[in-house]
Amino acid sequence: MIRPYQKKDLATLAEIYRLARPYEFSFEPYQFEFKSLLDETDNLKRFFQSNILVVEEQGQIKGFGGYVHDYIAWLYVDPRFHRQKLGQRLLKYMLEKLKHKKLLRISIVKSNLAARACYESLGFREQETFYVSFQGQALEGLRMTRKL
Repeated sequence: MIRPYQKKDLATLAEIYRLARPYEFSFEPYQFEFKSLLDETDNLKRFFQSNILVVEEQGQIKGFGGYVHDYIAWLYVDPRFHRQKLGQRLLKYMLEKLKHKKLLRISIVKSNLAARACYESLGFREQETFYVSFQGQALEGLRMTRKL
């Protein structure tokens, strides 16, 4: 089931974020340190500004996604449940919620091929590349869009 975020979910979602975040950067040639969402002040602020959705099965939270206006800002699945298409389910749910928008946007680490394949399978297309500094390293990002 996909449902709206509840305050009681925060600790679980923060742990999923910490566990899943290394996969986002797994093809980068650098060693990064990953923290709980609760320890990342700027990201936590963005989290609370987002419309967050939770995928839960049999009482267990397995992932979450979220958006702000026309921007898909969050999509993380507990690594124990990868390859079960939970991220794709969350994304499809968000697409349905946002179907009144003309264009949806996302940004990913360009080397994150799994995320890219997931987004492309649902109609997102590469828009532009950009560079971002992450823990002192310049990383190549990819902006993608989908027309609705």
